[in-house]
Amino acid sequence: MFESLKVGGKIALNYLDHLPPFELDAYKKSQKMNPENAKRICQMYQCESKAKIVQYCLSAGFEIIRSYETHSRDLIFESSASLVEWHWASTHGVFDPSLVTEERLQRYLALYCEKDVNNVFQRIRAKLPVCRIVAVKLT
Repeated sequence: MFESLKVGGKIALNYLDHLPPFELDAYKKSQKMNPENAKRICQMYQCESKAKIVQYCLSAGFEIIRSYETHSRDLIFESSASLVEWHWASTHGVFDPSLVTEERLQRYLALYCEKDVNNVFQRIRAKLPVCRIVAVKLT
């Protein structure tokens, strides 16, 4: 990236420094939705600390001009099927919906959901952290 920019050019990076409990709990432990694939799913993510990302940027010759963390809004799903589909899609198909029993699903939902006033479905009470860094090429 450094070589492809002119002096004064900027990059913006989004990264995760950890997986939020909302996701980890879906994959790990025997009472969760997909423990059989937990190790493989967790290995897919390459979470890095802020210090490591900053080090990568500085080593390449960038200067950090801004760094901050944001959180997504609450995640809202139309149905339990759409929740399971989201996990399947976000893991590129490694999360196996066929392993999600009704019992596993209900235990998971009990941790993160509250009934909607219209009882349409449930709202997931979870925030997904996103770390961001903006860096500039000075020379």
